[in-house]
Amino acid sequence: MNRVWENKWAVRLISLLFALVIYSFVTSENYARHAALNSQTATSVNSTETIEGIPLYLGEHPDDIYVSDIQETVSVKLEGPRNILNQVTRDSFIVQTEEVSEDDLGAATLSLEIEGLPNEVSYRINPSKVSVSVEQREVVEMPVEYTIDELQVNSDYRVDSITVEPENVKLVGSKAAIDMIDFVGINISSEELVSEPFTKTYRLQILDKEGKLLDVNTDTMDIAAEVEIIQNSKEVPLEITAIGEDNSRASYSYSFANHEQVVLYGSQEVLKSIEAVEVVVDVSQLQKSSKVTGMLNLPSGISSANINQVEINIEMEPTKAKLSQENSEENNSDETDNR
Repeated sequence: MNRVWENKWAVRLISLLFALVIYSFVTSENYARHAALNSQTATSVNSTETIEGIPLYLGEHPDDIYVSDIQETVSVKLEGPRNILNQVTRDSFIVQTEEVSEDDLGAATLSLEIEGLPNEVSYRINPSKVSVSVEQREVVEMPVEYTIDELQVNSDYRVDSITVEPENVKLVGSKAAIDMIDFVGINISSEELVSEPFTKTYRLQILDKEGKLLDVNTDTMDIAAEVEIIQNSKEVPLEITAIGEDNSRASYSYSFANHEQVVLYGSQEVLKSIEAVEVVVDVSQLQKSSKVTGMLNLPSGISSANINQVEINIEMEPTKAKLSQENSEENNSDETDNR
């Protein structure tokens, strides 16, 4: 046996035989696979496919008809040649109800049908029928309202104005639902305290008197609200309080040189109780009529004011006792000079 393997011609012959066997096996396998593929391409195979979440549309209907309680989507099982099904997409066809007429007013059961499928494809819709409510349709246009019950505004600020866009919306629904509308608008809210103007989009709500949502269509559901926030303010008069007057020496009169009023900022509760603001002016060192600076004594709870000080005109008139004293001092001075 060893002599056979030592003979290189014998080894070559055996290798050749093995190669021929392997080649024959592979060729046979490829031929079988190729034959199977040819068989597939030469036949039309039936197949099935189920598509979920197909939108359901309302079929032909009069313009004054409104259908409610109709479900949004259905599932469709398709059956037909696989080559055709492979080309069918969920956008290739639509599912709709049968035609609706005036005779269907009230509770109605409508059959479903498909439009747009190739003739070679059969289908089954699940469900095959839907129960709906058919009513007279009404179209109205109403202004968009708003509430700010859930808007958290800093106590020193307030809502100055609100602008909504669009200002009006078109509503389509059954006459019964339209007649029940009590509020068409948005609820302007915030999760945190606000003290600056802002713009935000809110979802439109259509409510009855009990605050329940109504089954009514609208041409838009998103409403933009522009909210203007400003500081609470109040303008009040200034009142002068003088300290250090010497009424035995002079009489004093006061007038404002520039501001007579001040604008205060703070909470509405604090502002409501304030009728005037005190201006304190010190005249203890004053010898003659002058203009001095008075400081505002801002009430507690006020966050700020448009001014903190004002200029005060002060007129001083000597009293009679002071004039007599001065005249006496002048006379004594004259007598001393004559001597």
